[in-house]
Amino acid sequence: MTQKAYLTWILALLVLVLAGVGCATAEEETVSEDQPTQVAPPEEEKPLPGDMVLIPAGEFTMGSDENAGSPPFAQPAHTVDLPAYYIDVYEVTNGQFARFQLESDYQAEGDWRDFYTIGKEDAPVANVTLQDAKAYCEWAGKRLPTEAEWEKAARGPDNLPYPWGEQFDATITNTNENGIRNVVEVGTMGDVSGYGLYDTMGNVQEWTSDVLRPYQGAPAEVRNHPAVNGDYYVVRGASYAMKGRSMYLWTRSGYLPKSQFGLGFRCARDADEDASQNN
Repeated sequence: MTQKAYLTWILALLVLVLAGVGCATAEEETVSEDQPTQVAPPEEEKPLPGDMVLIPAGEFTMGSDENAGSPPFAQPAHTVDLPAYYIDVYEVTNGQFARFQLESDYQAEGDWRDFYTIGKEDAPVANVTLQDAKAYCEWAGKRLPTEAEWEKAARGPDNLPYPWGEQFDATITNTNENGIRNVVEVGTMGDVSGYGLYDTMGNVQEWTSDVLRPYQGAPAEVRNHPAVNGDYYVVRGASYAMKGRSMYLWTRSGYLPKSQFGLGFRCARDADEDASQNN
């Protein structure tokens, strides 16, 4: 074989090798493109205890002309116009309340420690009096919500009777029907309003800052009832120990300030406040 023929043979061999490599690479790329890429969806970041949500200014219908309780404290349905405000996404937790106790000189009136066990730091604090709730909110740079603020935030922009809709669903809220018979961590159930508040229907009942008084235009049986002419404060929502099916987000309960069993709270603040967040 001449030198020229030998070189020609070598060049042809190189061309074949390179062509084979190119084909293999192209084939690998084609297979790679055809194979779906498994990408884990990003985990949704849930709010933390102490986080707040802004409730926009505007009117909403408070109370109800039907299913208003016996006596019908929630009658009549009426329009309330509220300025914008912030309210806690969750009920105040054991962990938050424990920190408050450690960092302040306040001595709690309620037996909240009897209801708290290790591992329940993210469950709502229970067995707190009205003064306990007020003291915590003040320490946190906040305040208790009014009952109107609580109801608007719980009912959401669609003014629903339950946080999730028109019909009661025992599977998604921690009331007696669920069978848990104890508090659960905040935000772990489907009890969430259209504004993003968790556990307004179940877990613990919640203090508000308002004294129980009849709404304007209330029926005589309400206006003459001892509870609305005394020192009872409005408590909203149901709890793990109560039948939620018979209650609504407009249901009004009245408790004396030193009451505590099954009672918790969440905080609010005015939208124009530059409050420091201590919790």
